[in-house]
Amino acid sequence: MGQELRAAPWRGADHADYVRETMEKIPSPRDPLDDPLRAEPGLGPSTLRSEIHGELTVDPHRERRHQGIAAIDPFDIADIMDKYAPTRGDPSKGNIAREIDFNWKRFETYGKPDYAEQRSYQDQGWRVVQHHHFPGRFAPEGTQGPIIVKDMILMERPMRLTVQARNEEILAATRAMQVHRQKVRETPEGSAPRVVYVDRSSREAIPREAIDIPEE
Repeated sequence: MGQELRAAPWRGADHADYVRETMEKIPSPRDPLDDPLRAEPGLGPSTLRSEIHGELTVDPHRERRHQGIAAIDPFDIADIMDKYAPTRGDPSKGNIAREIDFNWKRFETYGKPDYAEQRSYQDQGWRVVQHHHFPGRFAPEGTQGPIIVKDMILMERPMRLTVQARNEEILAATRAMQVHRQKVRETPEGSAPRVVYVDRSSREAIPREAIDIPEE
């Protein structure tokens, strides 16, 4: 722009000079000042610019958290439970009213969040644990949002609610067993010879009379 155009000689003595002059005016597609891989004075052509990437130095204090063939379980929260729920919900070992229960809940089903199931968790008193509650524990420090490992999400609720739900489950199971035993007692003799009750404390079957099998 701003320069007069002149016709290129078709073929002649001045053709080579014209081509050389024209090519020198064409701008380079890459400015060497903007090339992050350009070489600094005295260095090789593949040296990265230190003002962009910084200088790497040896960290003498860095350590490995796991050594040898130690198994890494991303769902292990034993250390968290030891701190927030040392009694594991046993009233005989301490005050469960001051404890917090933690549990991994399903977050995705076939790669998609199951919002109906998450709603049921909230109805039972569970709430999502955030990364800022345990910085650097499940993700690099500074990570925000809920703690999600693979397809599971970490949730918490007061231990008293967990104990309450646990007692309800025990009560429901006890009632179901009582109904079953009542039906067995009402069954006529010889109708259910395979029912055998087991004493769970001794793991020994309650003795029953032998069944006579007629010979054909």
